[in-house]
Amino acid sequence: NRFELLSDGNRLRLLLCLHHAPGICVGDLAAALEMSGTAVSHALRLLRHQGWVSATRDGRSMRYRLSDDTVHQLLHAIGATHYHDHPESKSER
Repeated sequence: NRFELLSDGNRLRLLLCLHHAPGICVGDLAAALEMSGTAVSHALRLLRHQGWVSATRDGRSMRYRLSDDTVHQLLHAIGATHYHDHPESKSER
């Protein structure tokens, strides 16, 4: 089930981090969440497989973001907000 992935606190934290910083790479996610790069990569692989996140190549690294607006809105429904400089925060003002 797609929603079973959210029962893991680290995967939910990853989604929230992607919500706040779309286009972030694994190394920056690992540092921000104080997780190993391997753990972040594994969690992202599961989240990608179930359609929660998408990735684009940027040179030698991959950039991750929420896959669509449905995921974005779900995170808002559970209380996620935007940082002031987030692109979406301008449209919410």
